[in-house]
Amino acid sequence: MLAPDKHTNIKYSLIYVSGIVLKTVQNNGIIRYDELLNTTIKQTGNQAKDVFQFALSFLYLNNKILYNQKLDSITTTE
Repeated sequence: MLAPDKHTNIKYSLIYVSGIVLKTVQNNGIIRYDELLNTTIKQTGNQAKDVFQFALSFLYLNNKILYNQKLDSITTTE
């Protein structure tokens, strides 16, 4: 569920991690998957690993990012 409740740590929520991922991709233009994961973990903490894949899926399904399989990298759609 996307809506937070009283037990949700906002720092590790899907929306927050998605925002960090999108901002990082926008600032870099194109970024390798492993670099993006490491950058996200540095900014939010080790628990972000659990949400990282969901954040990428969320952004991809909302047409905010694209994945380049040959380069194993992510870029924005804009």
